[in-house]
Amino acid sequence: MDTLNKTYYVEVPASLNPEQLNIMMELERDAFPGLGAVDEQALVPLARYGKLIQYREPNDPRPIAICEVMRAYQDIHKAYIFGFYVRSDQQGKGIGKLFLQDIYPILKQDGFQKVCLTVNVENKSAVKLYEKMGFAITETRFDEFGEGENRYYMEYAIS
Repeated sequence: MDTLNKTYYVEVPASLNPEQLNIMMELERDAFPGLGAVDEQALVPLARYGKLIQYREPNDPRPIAICEVMRAYQDIHKAYIFGFYVRSDQQGKGIGKLFLQDIYPILKQDGFQKVCLTVNVENKSAVKLYEKMGFAITETRFDEFGEGENRYYMEYAIS
């Protein structure tokens, strides 16, 4: 399916109602089965005090992609992408690239000069996407989220 013929749009909710929260938790479990799914204890504060960016398609009640962003406390000009994923039934259509392109201007408008994230070293497709979108691996963090949970730490300078 050609994504260029679709109309996607960004939505940034300031809070989540119970139905939206349930949808988000379902998407989290799908994107990060087992270790890594965010629950209501993290989603509510992310929406209220961080930035929960949703990529949507008209007439679809569920976001097709999600980006969860926090400001780095040690460097207020750096955004940390806590979670980034495309819904499993929408993968392989170039949506991740389009979504990141739409996220950068939002982060720049919020005063960020850099974006960072961590990605599982085994997630080759995500690493490739991030590199294609300008991110560079600056370090490998071993056991970042527990034993065997190795992550690349990647950064991108917003232009």
